[in-house]
Amino acid sequence: MLELWRPPRFAGEAVGCLATTYTFQPGLFDEQCLARFLEVDSAPDREDLAFLLERETRLGSVYAGVLIDHTQSGVEHSLRWDVLPVRIPNAKQHAKLSLLAWNNYLRIIVTSANLTEQGYRQNQEVCITLENTPENANINLIYEACDFLESLLAFVPGAGPDSSEVRRARVFLIQLREQVSSWKPTKKIKGYHQHLVFTLPSRDVNPATGGKGFDRKSSLSDAIKYCSRRGGAPDKVWIASPFFDVENNKDATTSALCKSMARNVRRKLRFCIPEIGNDEQNTIRLAAPASLLKTSLNCSAVTRFSVLPNKDTEGNIRPWHAKIMGLFKNAGNGYTGLMVGSSNFTHAGMGISKLCNTEANLLTIAEHLTRSRMPSQISEIWPQMIEIKDPTAVEWQGATNELVEEEQANKIPVPAGFLSATYHAGDQRFLVFRLDPDRLPKAWKIFVSGKNPIQLLTSEIWGTQKRPESVSLPWESVFPPEKLLVRWVVDDDQFYESFFPLNVEDAVQLPPPAEIGEMTADDMLCILAASDPGAAFRVWAKKKKREETFDDELDTAIVADLDPLKRYKLKSTFLRRVRSRARVLAQLRENLQRPVWNAQALQWRLEGFIGIRPLAERLLNEFAESDSAPDEALLTLADFVILLREVSYAPVDGSLTKEKFNEQYEPFLARLVEDLNGQIHNNSKRIGRELLTFWDRVVQQCHR
Repeated sequence: MLELWRPPRFAGEAVGCLATTYTFQPGLFDEQCLARFLEVDSAPDREDLAFLLERETRLGSVYAGVLIDHTQSGVEHSLRWDVLPVRIPNAKQHAKLSLLAWNNYLRIIVTSANLTEQGYRQNQEVCITLENTPENANINLIYEACDFLESLLAFVPGAGPDSSEVRRARVFLIQLREQVSSWKPTKKIKGYHQHLVFTLPSRDVNPATGGKGFDRKSSLSDAIKYCSRRGGAPDKVWIASPFFDVENNKDATTSALCKSMARNVRRKLRFCIPEIGNDEQNTIRLAAPASLLKTSLNCSAVTRFSVLPNKDTEGNIRPWHAKIMGLFKNAGNGYTGLMVGSSNFTHAGMGISKLCNTEANLLTIAEHLTRSRMPSQISEIWPQMIEIKDPTAVEWQGATNELVEEEQANKIPVPAGFLSATYHAGDQRFLVFRLDPDRLPKAWKIFVSGKNPIQLLTSEIWGTQKRPESVSLPWESVFPPEKLLVRWVVDDDQFYESFFPLNVEDAVQLPPPAEIGEMTADDMLCILAASDPGAAFRVWAKKKKREETFDDELDTAIVADLDPLKRYKLKSTFLRRVRSRARVLAQLRENLQRPVWNAQALQWRLEGFIGIRPLAERLLNEFAESDSAPDEALLTLADFVILLREVSYAPVDGSLTKEKFNEQYEPFLARLVEDLNGQIHNNSKRIGRELLTFWDRVVQQCHR
């Protein structure tokens, strides 16, 4: 499934991604999912420096965020992508839907797998994608996915205009709707239908949007509704689920399903259940309650039970974690339906009660038309299973939480009163904590976690400040805190602790990796001008590694140059250096003129830590620190400014328009030239009058 994060050919540049999960491992998301999505070619295990720089620079121009159940959200992560905790009242954020957008391609992934190593590499999971291009896009499903993700933002603690991470996610979804609005709708295939079905609790208002809320949704009810439009309610249903409700007498989900099935026909149910293991007498032990059998018999349905495989074709143990529901109508023309996604066969997963999870599933319906192969193709997803001949002889072990990582996630979340923590980078660095005074515990402390924990705020200090809803604290270090830890006391006077998710106000203000400080102007220029920046990063990283391991005393291969009559090659002369740099500058101009897809990407191209402003600052430093050739350094800087003035942006369909580009680019260029001009005139005594006059003419042309 990791390959689904890789763009297809001709997808274009990455625009952004927003994913949802229950349990979460940031390492998998960072090094595997995002690396593929951004087409980072460096390997994180072998080329760690090149990987870091390539990933950081690519992330600067795109949006990336993950909506995680609030119990799992306290993870250490790169502040260049957002962690958005989702707090569902008395339930879970359990959906696994990912929205991946490139400028010429959009992919929706609906799966049962969490963003973890076990979900993506070990379990048996189910996954389906919706592929969209400008020539063939399912616009309605894209809008429905965006609406669902926007609904999840309503459950992010502190969601509102002051939440920078929620604002970024909304901007991405709005931009996505605008991007696909001009795409051509996909042509309908006769007898073939797809619907996104969600489980979602209701909200009166959506604080993330400031608008009206939304009604409760049920995956089971919506699936039955869509199937009924194609020939009536199903008369046969298959269920494959790793988890069920802990009920001994009556299973409410089974009862709700039976009531929604076709009437006055012979109804059939088939439960496909994971096996826990066999004892010496080969007794089958199922990870499900006996109430499934009791309830289905009371519903007058012919019920069969099957054992799901716990091994792959090569004999490796792989826990079953897929959630599948088959819906069949055999009477009349009939249909074959298949719902896959995150919903377990529980009342919270299917949404049959007021207390429900958030879930995302994709329903595919193929009508039984003459010569249509689609129904049989859909049915092929079901694995080979062992049918249980006598369900009464089975040991019903009840719902288990030992099979997979998902139900073992018993992390204690921070109390509801801790809404959000935001780091403000830049020259004035500080942390902002947003709190809900009415929902805080009686005693608490916030620390920066690490070898030497730093205490930031306590309930006592907060109380002396008259219990404000927002607290700003200065942060001295150039680098942001790695992880925040909250400790609190509850009524039993026992201490609890949990990690508090941290996001950044503006990722552009984050400091660059320390290694960037060792990069020369020529190094940065070559990377910015390269057609493949990833390759340029790897070349620079290898060069830096060689320099770090170089030892003058041990290296005897380089002999001192003692020949005063040696002829020096042309490439070392001033003229050759000027021509070489001119070619690279021309390549840089071509890259600057390439289409850009949003204001964030343009800002990063101009002011990111490997961008136009940092390059200008390095060229200025060359001039200020040059003892032997300040004139040459100033001529190079003048050439660079002339290049920036000559940039002629070339938009394409869907990219930032030329007008929007110039609205952002021209003020940036004016500010940059003004800053450079001030520094040049402060050092004017180091250069001749004619050269200074030439520089002034260049500045005047930029102002015009």
